[in-house]
Amino acid sequence: MTQFNYEGYSASGKLQKGKVRASSLDDARTEVKGLGVTATKVIKNQDITLPWNNRNPSLKDRAMFTQQFAQLIGGGVPQRVALGIAARTITNERMRTAVEKVRVAAEAGEALDDVFARQEFSTIFDPVFVAFIRMGREAGGLAKPLMELADMYRWQLKIQGMVKKGLMLPGIIGALCLVVTYFIMAKIVPTFMQILDQLDTPLPPLTAAVKALSDLLSNPYFTVGLLLALGSLIYGGMQYRKTPRGKLQFDRLMLRLPVVGPLLKTFTLARYSKAVAVMLKNRIPLQDTLTIGSGIASNEVYRALVLEMRAQVIIGEPMWHIMQEHPKAFPELYWSQYRVAEEQQSLPDTLAYLGALYDDEVNSTVEGLTTAIEPFLIMFLGGVVGVIVVSVFLPMATMISSLSK
Repeated sequence: MTQFNYEGYSASGKLQKGKVRASSLDDARTEVKGLGVTATKVIKNQDITLPWNNRNPSLKDRAMFTQQFAQLIGGGVPQRVALGIAARTITNERMRTAVEKVRVAAEAGEALDDVFARQEFSTIFDPVFVAFIRMGREAGGLAKPLMELADMYRWQLKIQGMVKKGLMLPGIIGALCLVVTYFIMAKIVPTFMQILDQLDTPLPPLTAAVKALSDLLSNPYFTVGLLLALGSLIYGGMQYRKTPRGKLQFDRLMLRLPVVGPLLKTFTLARYSKAVAVMLKNRIPLQDTLTIGSGIASNEVYRALVLEMRAQVIIGEPMWHIMQEHPKAFPELYWSQYRVAEEQQSLPDTLAYLGALYDDEVNSTVEGLTTAIEPFLIMFLGGVVGVIVVSVFLPMATMISSLSK
């Protein structure tokens, strides 16, 4: 797909400029016409286009658009005008083009929820947004449900940021420890080993092992081979993770990791609970809510379990049985509260409570994770340096002891 710049006039006679993506110039003209613009010029874009310029909208993009759209509608601005204003302020190119197409279709008389639900927009507007648009249209007002959806998006952004902070910071510190260790072994240790070689004395086992490892790491061919092997392993793992089986196995493995697993489990339960609570409070049917919630869980293990819960709803059985059968995914506190909520028909309020409860737990876990892991990383680096120092000075101490005799 090639990017084209266009200029033209809207139905109201206003000059408009923009960009579209199409496979040919004729298709680009058709795209511009579909936007409700009478084109005066359509040319191929000569600017350098970076790969991320054509990315799908992020959760932040969706949150900003949803909030602005809701505020405009709540302020009495007609839907079509609100869509036009929102489209001009969206920074994501693909989302901006999609919203402009939605505006044109709405002006032509199509139902807003049907337009947003088109297959061509499936990567732009998630099922949650489409469900809220449909529910708002049926209820006769979009502003209130969309504002609640925008709040949910912002909450998801906050909790995602906390999880990323909790996982990335220790990862960065750990990577730096490995880099420092490599530098010491490949650049500093060989200098000391040259001195030991000149002493012409037998090396203790510890010193011999450190010297062998240092010789390997200081060999450029070994280093290049190691980097290529690691790169191939990472690339192969990423490609395998894109397959359904690979993603399931990867997500299952992540949940089993000692430190990362509990954090991801808490994050998933918080996100799922909050999203389902908001959808149920806005009268989205339970079956549709669970279908959408399975995707919001963003983990294949939980996605499969939520779909099992949906199957229970279809046959009229309670959902908490599925949770009880999987205690590693759903703690007893969670499924017992869920059970009471189902029996008392208070699921939205209970899930809102559980979402807030696990949100607080994510906060405390992230704050404690960095504090807890830093001493171990410092001990690791100190241990490496200590082993190197001992291995270097041990032969010297042995030689001095033999000379004193």
